[in-house]
Amino acid sequence: MIEHTRIRVCIWILLLALGAALLFVAQIIEAAHDAEDIVDMVTPERVKFYLDNKEALVIIDLRTAKEFQERRLPGARSIPMKELEKNLKTISRSGRVILYCDCPQATLIQDAYQVLKDDHGYRNIAIMPEGIKGWLQRKFPVASGAKTN
Repeated sequence: MIEHTRIRVCIWILLLALGAALLFVAQIIEAAHDAEDIVDMVTPERVKFYLDNKEALVIIDLRTAKEFQERRLPGARSIPMKELEKNLKTISRSGRVILYCDCPQATLIQDAYQVLKDDHGYRNIAIMPEGIKGWLQRKFPVASGAKTN
């Protein structure tokens, strides 16, 4: 009878340990999922730092071609939001890729970020949420006119 009780206690302890382990794994999975939803952001100061230090950097202007020609970040490439998916092959997977625009809604630039990161596996993507306005407010240098690629 004592041996039978010990087996029951051992099984009960084993089930409790298994339940605790499953709860722990579930929490880790939930935390990892939450971490993936975070959008990598960069300030205009950080982008200027990258430019000044000549880091491998691709800056993508998601605004219209007309807005791009008026003024843009130095070295930026024009890929309007509507043309993003068809221009994926031109976006480097090495170095940093910075997205910016003058989007009336922050969700538009986040959509572009999600397309590149989640749908196409880019891991080097960040957005500059202050966009061209934040760049201009700091009186950082701009380029203008038609750009030849």
